[in-house]
Amino acid sequence: MIQFAEESMRGTLRALWQECFGDSNEYVDLYFAQHEISRHTMVFIDGENPVSMLSLLPMTVVTRAGILPARYIYAVATKQSYRGRGISTKMLKAAHKHMKSIGVKLSVLVPANGPLYNFYARRGFDTAFYSGLAIVPASEILPFRGSFAISEASPDAFMQIRERAFAGRTMFVRWDGDALAYRLTETAFNGGETLLLNTGSANAVAVCHNHNGQVLVKELALDRMPFETALSLLEEKYHAQEYHLRLPMDIECPYPLRQVASGAACWYDNAAKNRVYEVGGGAPYISLVLD
Repeated sequence: MIQFAEESMRGTLRALWQECFGDSNEYVDLYFAQHEISRHTMVFIDGENPVSMLSLLPMTVVTRAGILPARYIYAVATKQSYRGRGISTKMLKAAHKHMKSIGVKLSVLVPANGPLYNFYARRGFDTAFYSGLAIVPASEILPFRGSFAISEASPDAFMQIRERAFAGRTMFVRWDGDALAYRLTETAFNGGETLLLNTGSANAVAVCHNHNGQVLVKELALDRMPFETALSLLEEKYHAQEYHLRLPMDIECPYPLRQVASGAACWYDNAAKNRVYEVGGGAPYISLVLD
């Protein structure tokens, strides 16, 4: 039987999460404390206990043809002893039916690895988002000549800068209110920082994780700030050996970008899909997924 989770199932879902993903107790508690499982988590029940789950997290897809209600499918997990029975396929079919019934226009997910894109393609998902990966040695970054400030970004400032940075795209994923605040919390929990960069006339936000001299920049949202300036300010902050950046494919970047798939979409409204792609815009963009 497939249904939405009940509060009494939290302990079982916590154990299922840890079996499938291996995250710490603290991380699982952080996630479940800030997400309503009765609204966002579907489960497959065998007997009295859930043996599979997936989350449907609210999000918005911003396009030049309009703003679309959507869901981010996350934490798809099945107990080891129940795998190979088609349970996740049944769960996805139930999720699609539910989302259509409440007017959701599309769902988005980010497969954990390349082969899983084919798995989800057979279940209605097309690869819709790509990122450009760049690796920049610190030796190639010029120092910034001028005044600047680097501080912790607030959710409100981050949202405003993201809106300006990614406007005009065919579509980009907007994380609203609590969803964006949770991503800042999760970044800090995992030892990262969400930085507001300012030079007086321009701003940027960078989501960064510093691992022994290698800085992973999970998102760089530029608001009138050139890419090279933002990179120079990050070097002022970290003095790292190199920077690994996930960027929109069409960003103005002097470094070579390696294209990788970064998200797949399943549409429930073909008329809306056609309008989005007819109007077009910049390259579709998704980031700040919970990976």
